[in-house]
Amino acid sequence: MNYNTCRLLLDCLASIYEHTRNAEFEVIVVDNASSDGSESYVKGQFPEVVWVNAGSNLGFGRANNLGACWAKGKYVFLLNSDTLLLNNAIKEFYDYAESHVGEHIGVLGSWLLDKDGNLNNSCGEFPSPRSEIKYLLDKCKVVRMQDKHAGVADVDYITGADMFISKDVYDEFGGFDPNIFMYYEETDLQYRMAQKGYLRRIIDAPLIVHLEGGSFGGNRLTFNRFMMAQKSYNYYLRKHYKGMTYFMFKMTLSIIRLTLFFTTNWSFVEKVRAYKIILKNG
Repeated sequence: MNYNTCRLLLDCLASIYEHTRNAEFEVIVVDNASSDGSESYVKGQFPEVVWVNAGSNLGFGRANNLGACWAKGKYVFLLNSDTLLLNNAIKEFYDYAESHVGEHIGVLGSWLLDKDGNLNNSCGEFPSPRSEIKYLLDKCKVVRMQDKHAGVADVDYITGADMFISKDVYDEFGGFDPNIFMYYEETDLQYRMAQKGYLRRIIDAPLIVHLEGGSFGGNRLTFNRFMMAQKSYNYYLRKHYKGMTYFMFKMTLSIIRLTLFFTTNWSFVEKVRAYKIILKNG
C-alpha cells in the first residue's frame, strides 16, 4: 500500500528485486490516490510492478484487501512501503511456511530492525487492561521478547509492516475489517485468527528494516495520529468485548490516558478532545 511515499516505495521495491532469489513472485502496489508522482516513478523504474489505483485513500486494511484480490500466488506478503529487505526474506518466509504446513500458522512475521540495526517494534499483545498498564510502564512482554531477540516465537499479533499469510487463510477471514481505516486492523485480524486456533509466529531468518513512521512523516506521536488510532481502538473494543469486560477496558484506559495531560505538548483543547474520544462509546 502506498500513500505519498514515493522515495520510500522506490527504495523498498529496489530491495525486493535486489535480494529475492529462487522464488516466483509478483509485486502489487495499491496506491491510495497519491499526489507525489509515485505512479510515474514506479512505472518508469519497475515496469513489472502491478500498479492498482485505489481511486481514493482507502486506508491500510481496505487497500491491502484490494491488493490481495489481484494476487495470484499461494501466499500474500503484506509489506509496508517504509521497509527494506536485507536478505532473501520472501524465500525465507516461503520455505518456513512450506515446511510447517501442519502447524496451523495464520501469519508469519520477522524481528524488524530500525535504521541502525536495532530491534524495532515487531509484535504486540492483544489489548487488555493488564497490557495497557504494562505498556504504560514500558515493561510489556513484547519489549522483553524483542530485547532477547527470541529466535522463533508465537505472539499475540504481528505488526502490519510485514505479514506473510497463506492466500487461502487470508480469504477465509475476509482479510482486514473494512470498517477500520488505520491502526488495529492487524490486531483485529489476528485476534479473529486466534479465536479459530491459528498461530501468529515471528521467525528470525528474514531480515527487514522498518523505518517506522516513515510513511507518516516521522515517528512522533501527533494529535491526529492519536485520534485516528483511538477511534480504531474504540471500534476494536466494541467489536470483541461486551459487558463488564468492555467497561473495565474503558475505565482502565481512561485512567491511564490521563498521562496525555502531562506527557504531550498538545494544546489544552487537543488534550480535551483526545480524552473525550477515549471515553466515547460509539
